[in-house]
Parts: sequence; structure tokens; C-alpha cells
Amino acid sequence: MSVEIDVLKAKSEMLEYLTEENCTMDPELADDNDVEVGQQVRIKVKNDTAKYGCATVYSFYQDGSDDNDIRMRLTGRQRFDQTDSFDAYLEGCDQVVLHGKDNTWLNSNDEFGELLDETDTLHDELVICAPHGGMIENYTDEMAKWCYDKMVALSKSASCWRCIGHQDEIGAFDAWHITSTDISRLSFPYLDQIGDREFGYAVSFHGYGEADIAIGGAASTALKTEIKEAIEDVIGENYEVTIVSTGPYAGVSPDNFVNWLTDGGGGVQIELPYGARQNFGQDIAEAVAVVFADKQ
Repeated sequence: MSVEIDVLKAKSEMLEYLTEENCTMDPELADDNDVEVGQQVRIKVKNDTAKYGCATVYSFYQDGSDDNDIRMRLTGRQRFDQTDSFDAYLEGCDQVVLHGKDNTWLNSNDEFGELLDETDTLHDELVICAPHGGMIENYTDEMAKWCYDKMVALSKSASCWRCIGHQDEIGAFDAWHITSTDISRLSFPYLDQIGDREFGYAVSFHGYGEADIAIGGAASTALKTEIKEAIEDVIGENYEVTIVSTGPYAGVSPDNFVNWLTDGGGGVQIELPYGARQNFGQDIAEAVAVVFADKQ
């Protein structure tokens, strides 16, 4: 169901907490559409319906008599190729991500899909993730699947949760990227399906614009060191591999989905530059799989 809304400029006090991916929402609008703080919603530009994507609801606010509005900062509106306030359609969290569609269909239809493969639905050994696949962070969903396929080839148990996004008009990254600490189970049914399993291990593949490969997450330093050495064995001297525990790519927050998916709250987050994904993606993914296979 779509609801006509106004996307308004953020008030000055909102600029302290709103990012380009977030918005505030009138509580009546949220209540009418079963939206909760922290989840994602779809937004489509009314006068140019080829421009659409998602945003995370950061908070609710009461703003006068008009109860059909949300507010975004300038960088948030620019994600939808808008600089001023604009009319839009709001689509509920049950429509954020599509199911039963492969990469070819999602690419042809400029869409965002969620996939889940599992060796069985009872195991709790390993979950392999890629929340920003497709054209959001190229090759990451393929790396997650290569890692999963290697586990299957080694007769080991694993789950593979990944998302694939395409959007030509405003770009897949602007349309569908959700920071790992903001990804909500309420908006991703397959993630919710496995969210309480308390896996022994979790690993997530990401892309970024830095020069080196970074190994983060709240997992033990010993495990991250094993993964670092396994990656170094297959890439040679082409990239430096570092373990990060602070900064924007450390991935240590308990709100990071790769951490709360595990029993002990310690997942592994792997950030890779484009060239490493393009030229060594399958080798890296399979090397990571071997590390986890040895633990089953």
C-alpha cells in the first residue's frame, strides 16, 4: 500500500542526529502504517516514480496539523535527486525488500531483493552475509555465495543471507544502502527468520573505497588473524590486509547485525576495495570458508 506524503526539510535541531540515510516521521503516519522506529521504509518521488529507495526511521516527531510528512536533511533528499521539499509515496516495511527474484530480474527491474540459502534450517554453525550486494557494493553478494558454496563442497553447515540492489536513476548505493548498525529485522524477513538462531560464527562481506582490505567485527582477534592470514595467502602482495578495532570500518558495535547474529556477539566484517573484489573475490571467499570449515 502506498500513502502520499510530504518529504520536508529537517529542522535545525534534527541535523545533530539525522544522517543521509535517516528520516523522522510523524507518529500518526507511523501508527497508520505500522512503522516502528529503527525500521526501513520505501520512499518514491511522486513526480518521478523512477526515483525510489529506502530510508531508516530514526525517530518520531509531532509537527503541527499535517500528519502525513517526514523530514530529511539535505543529503538525505539528495539521495532521491531532490534538493527542496518534495511530494512522495511512502511504502511500508513489508515492501522494502523483494523475495523470489534473482539478480537478473532485480537488475532488469531496478529492484532490491533478499535471498537466503541454507544447508539445513536447524544448524547454528555459520552464517555468511552480504547486505549490500548487486550494484550497491559490487561483487559482495557473489563473494558470500562463493563462500557458502565452498562450505557446501566441504560438506559443512552454513547459511547465506544476502541482499541485491539495482537502481539506475539515483544509483543503487543511494537507493538501497543501509548502514550495518541500522539494518532492521522488521524490514528483512529472511534476516528475521534466522535472527534468533545464535550462530557460532558470522561473517559479512562489504565493499569500500579504501586501498587496503580491513578485517573488523567484534569477533576475537585470534579469529580475525586467521582470516587475515588466509586472505593474504591468496592475494599475495597485491593488497595489505589489516585488522581494525576502531574507526568507521571497525564493525564492533553490538548493533551491527553481523555481531548480534552470533551467540557471543562477535561477528567478522570484511571490507574490500573494488579491485580486490573484482580480481580476487572468489579466491578470498573460498579462503574464508576454509577457515570456518576447520571449526566444524
